[in-house]
Amino acid sequence: MSKILLIIAFLSFSITTVFSTNEDFEKTIKAMSDSKEKVDLMNNEVDRILGKEPSKEDCKKAEKIALKAAKIAEHLDYKTGMARSYEQLTKIYEILDYQLKYLKFKSKAAMIDRGEELKKQEDAIRKQNEDINRQKAEIEKQKKDAEKIKQEIDALAKDNNTNKSVIAQKQAELSEKEKSLNETTGKLNVMTEEAVRLAEKNKILEQETIIRKLEVEKEKTNKMILISVLGFFLILSVILFWLYSSKKSFVRQLAKKNEIILAEKKRSDDLLLNILPVETANELKENGKAVARDYEMVTVLFTDFKDFTIISESLTPKNLVDEIDMCYCAFDTILEKYGIEKIKTIGDAYLCADGIANESEKVLNHDPSKTIEAAFEIVDFMQEMYKKRETEGKPFFKIRIGIHSGPLVAGVVGRKKFAYDIWGDTVNTAARMEQNSEPGKINISSVTYNMVKDKYNFTHRGKIEAKNKGNIDMYFVEKKI
Repeated sequence: MSKILLIIAFLSFSITTVFSTNEDFEKTIKAMSDSKEKVDLMNNEVDRILGKEPSKEDCKKAEKIALKAAKIAEHLDYKTGMARSYEQLTKIYEILDYQLKYLKFKSKAAMIDRGEELKKQEDAIRKQNEDINRQKAEIEKQKKDAEKIKQEIDALAKDNNTNKSVIAQKQAELSEKEKSLNETTGKLNVMTEEAVRLAEKNKILEQETIIRKLEVEKEKTNKMILISVLGFFLILSVILFWLYSSKKSFVRQLAKKNEIILAEKKRSDDLLLNILPVETANELKENGKAVARDYEMVTVLFTDFKDFTIISESLTPKNLVDEIDMCYCAFDTILEKYGIEKIKTIGDAYLCADGIANESEKVLNHDPSKTIEAAFEIVDFMQEMYKKRETEGKPFFKIRIGIHSGPLVAGVVGRKKFAYDIWGDTVNTAARMEQNSEPGKINISSVTYNMVKDKYNFTHRGKIEAKNKGNIDMYFVEKKI
């Protein structure tokens, strides 16, 4: 048994020495099939690389080998190899300061069940003790045989003349017995030393098992504490966010120390800015409400799809929603380009306004041409999509656009499900412009016309009767001058 262990130790040392270069090691490992021996060789190589005081470079080099060894050990369910690989990775990640990976493999190492290894060690000790007892019995037998031979020699020695040859034979037998006895005693000593070593190793293994159980319990306790702390901070974050409007300065200080609150605040702000103009959103956050405001000059744009009801009947509900979504996403992109504020969609109608996003904008500087340029891009997009769908043999919408400029009121009303909206005669007139427009045309009022008449060519349509508005001058915008 001791010889086998010495041979294994010698082979391990020899192999570690042979793999003096990475290339030799990699070639040898690559040629081997997955086995416990391969895992042991890889673990030995990791130990060699790490040494007593490993650098970060050593750790990065050893990391790949240790991870691969762990993977093979897990596949083979090789507990010893798994435990050794996890312990090596724990050491590597501790030096590299990778806290999450360090905790992960420390926990894995602690969870490895060393019971099977302990049982094998106990079996080896029991077998070693049985061998020792057999050797002791053999020594006792050999001692008795030697003593018997000595007694026979003494008896024969009384008659030297007649028993010389017999005495010589008995002395030879005695020498052989003593030689055998010495050899057996030597084996017994070696086996006794090996038994002591195994007992010490078994004791260490038992202590490691107890320590690992304690570490598992410690990890469980730490996890429970961590979950409790995280849960506490999560609840605290929600409460602090709710109190944001009345304790803004306090929340700002806390936000610097708490990344969770900062992330939630940013997400909420982005959502608010997506549905409200900047100044209205800021007012709502600061005061908890937003007062409706008067604007002296705003340009309002309405769009509508012609024959929407007829076309929608030929599409499935999903296809209809997909087509509308595609159009409105394109409109949103165009409005964002020109800094125009989207107000809302009502079925197939799309409403937006220019002049309410920035309160500091002066009335004298208001220019409806931005809205008209956006309208041209919307018309171009719809015409391109119409041609594309026509070649595909599918129906598509034609768009009508109406624009009017004038004063209005804008703001948020109610306390739940905030919705930003605009009101006033200007909005109604813009709606009438759209209703009296034609597919692919941009119909504007005389007010808007007078503000941009030097920038575009127009077709004066004359006075056209509009619902609840009487006769109104209307103009089709054709192109830029």
